[in-house]
Amino acid sequence: MNILYYIAPLILVVFSNTMYHLISKNTPATVNPFAALVATYGSALVGSIILLLITKKTSIYEEMSNLKIANYIMGLIIIGVEGGYMLMYKNGWEISKGSLIANIFIAIILIFMGAVFFQEELHFTKMIGIAVCLIGIALANVG
Repeated sequence: MNILYYIAPLILVVFSNTMYHLISKNTPATVNPFAALVATYGSALVGSIILLLITKKTSIYEEMSNLKIANYIMGLIIIGVEGGYMLMYKNGWEISKGSLIANIFIAIILIFMGAVFFQEELHFTKMIGIAVCLIGIALANVG
């Protein structure tokens, strides 16, 4: 496997998530978070259409017919993710703590879901990692 194909998506996720949190934190408190999401998803729709046209392997109809109900459910779930972060920041969460705490809890939940639904191994070292993460949450909230 080409390491670039392995690492590049990680870099994209880290960069995009960093920018996402900076922008979310800097959204004025007077802006309704869901109005902000309308603007966000309007631009995401345009960008996604352009990227679909550039990367499609078959006809647009065939590409779209491969979608499942989960793709549409994910769209609704994203409202909770992004709206939740905006509300966290709007209600006083520090950017350094909000994302950290949310992502640690997400990672812990996904460790157990991976074991239950995808037969991923749940080693003792993962359990130690979970404990260290929980200690990290406690330490991040001191002071």
